[in-house]
Amino acid sequence: MTPTVAAILPCRGRPAQTIANVRRLLATAGMDDWELICVVDGDRDVMLALGSAVEEKTLPVDQLRWRYVTPEHGRKWGYWQCLGLMTATHSAPLLCGLANDLLPGHQWLRRAVDAYRETFGAGPGLLGFNDGIHELEHSPHFLIDRRLLDRFGGWPTWYGHNFGDRELCERATELGLYAKAPWAVLYHDHWINGGTHDPVYAEGDATAEADRRLFEERKRRGWPLVSR
Repeated sequence: MTPTVAAILPCRGRPAQTIANVRRLLATAGMDDWELICVVDGDRDVMLALGSAVEEKTLPVDQLRWRYVTPEHGRKWGYWQCLGLMTATHSAPLLCGLANDLLPGHQWLRRAVDAYRETFGAGPGLLGFNDGIHELEHSPHFLIDRRLLDRFGGWPTWYGHNFGDRELCERATELGLYAKAPWAVLYHDHWINGGTHDPVYAEGDATAEADRRLFEERKRRGWPLVSR
């Protein structure tokens, strides 16, 4: 049976932190009707750490799947491309993009799904998690109905790393299909919140200004569809 939620976690860098993150995501979700899909973006150290944890049975596997994606022409796939790749292989009606710098709170997924149903029923919508950084109108991690994501043209792979989440939140808001669940917590263990800046953040920083310009241009033009 297809689970209600496919939560996709692109993984690159931070092998020990990633394993701790996966363990906590699985332990605190508060529901069984979901699947966590780790997409290892060309990082063999992370893949080895994940494989070892599974082999040593320090990670439960009932809701866990994983896949290693080989870099193309020596370049990583990137966050949004990893989400798109796994979404195409899954049929869950609700999708969630995660990251390996999160500290999930108690029943983070159960509370989000309950809030989604209370707000949108069986209809399309975008329901944001509370990450401890961003304002109410913006959620970097969220549940999104597959039908709404398809309406937006899929995951925003046109961005290098930043602003794709902001675009999806703004477009859902324009349609009256955005809400945020303050008690569904995926705390962002980001350097802005006192975490450590590292090479993974540096990769995202490198595209920040270009992504900002693209976001502003796309918003000005009414979010034109992007040919794949």
